[in-house]
Amino acid sequence: MFPMPPPLPGYPDPLAGLTYAGPFGSVIRSLYLLGRRPIVWLAFGVTWAACYVGTTLLGNSIVGIVASLGTFGSLVAAGWFGWPRPWAYGAAAAALGYVIFSLVLAVLALSGQPLTTTPIDPPQAAVSLFFSGLFMTIIGALAGFYGGYLRRRLASQSGRRPSSARRR
Repeated sequence: MFPMPPPLPGYPDPLAGLTYAGPFGSVIRSLYLLGRRPIVWLAFGVTWAACYVGTTLLGNSIVGIVASLGTFGSLVAAGWFGWPRPWAYGAAAAALGYVIFSLVLAVLALSGQPLTTTPIDPPQAAVSLFFSGLFMTIIGALAGFYGGYLRRRLASQSGRRPSSARRR
């Protein structure tokens, strides 16, 4: 979907050890890169889940607003640190975070804590959770792509030297 950008200046080629040449090259390359640096998407996925739980449970308070900013910031950061394929790192972080968020909701629902004021039947809740998770994964891919774009943009600008203008 997105072409592989060149490595950042001063960094080695992230796909140097991959020798796969089959029909699913883009998918295998993305999974290979996610497997090489799992701490990036795991850490930001857990961070995203914590922030999203805070956003959901404390939405109208200052803590909920800060947590809302943390959800987007963690996905952008996943793309920043996952520079070889930033959209994949953002999507993986969002998908993992949403699974953790869903598990927290399930634990709260099983503990008897009311989550909504209107009752929802389980099939409707499952469909809603699935499509919300899909939407969040797409948002994660876009936010990660943005984070990787920012990093590459700053790296390309730092390599340029400003032209010195003569003063009279």
